[in-house]
Amino acid sequence: MRRASRRTQSGSNMAYSHCLEPDWLPHVEAIIDVVSDGNCGYRCIASGLRLADVDGWRIVRRRMYDEIIGYEDLWREVLGSSFETVKNAVHCPEKQEGASFKEWLTLPDMGLLVSTAFNVILVNLSHGSASTFLPLRSTPTSSLHNRLIIAMANERNIHWVRVQLHVNAPPPSLYPSWDQTLRIAAPKVGEMDSFFETSRPLQLADHEATIPL
Repeated sequence: MRRASRRTQSGSNMAYSHCLEPDWLPHVEAIIDVVSDGNCGYRCIASGLRLADVDGWRIVRRRMYDEIIGYEDLWREVLGSSFETVKNAVHCPEKQEGASFKEWLTLPDMGLLVSTAFNVILVNLSHGSASTFLPLRSTPTSSLHNRLIIAMANERNIHWVRVQLHVNAPPPSLYPSWDQTLRIAAPKVGEMDSFFETSRPLQLADHEATIPL
């Protein structure tokens, strides 16, 4: 059965707050639930991009599929043995509605794919696995401070919710394999490292996304 979207404001009933790392709760402005139909992870991304609730998830999956196919050599290197699994998961047939377990959005496997496909910063605030994903193909580091951030958290490995953070909220650390991935895909480790060394606060986009779709 599908579950209707629900927006939970900070300071009231923080539904799903148990899914988040406790240290990040003070930085949460709202928790936005999405339809639970197997596409909830993609729906969270669509929500962050301000895409239509009806078929935004479909646009997200197709863009991710186009990215992994269009840059197949890159993603085979980055994903290794997970390449075929991720590619098959994001593939979205024309009339597909729900998604099976094998098609769910999973992190960290798809974190870099999401960030790169939409040129956004993806933040996973799930309890026990908080981390940040940056795009692999990116403009200079300075522009990262004004890039759209999409944050989300997972409930018991079965449901994703989107998390809206306060402006200037500090991001979690980069996901553990970031340096290794850069050596494979984007040899600009120094530029990317400076992103977290700078004292300038990260700016969160809180209006319409300007990403061409």
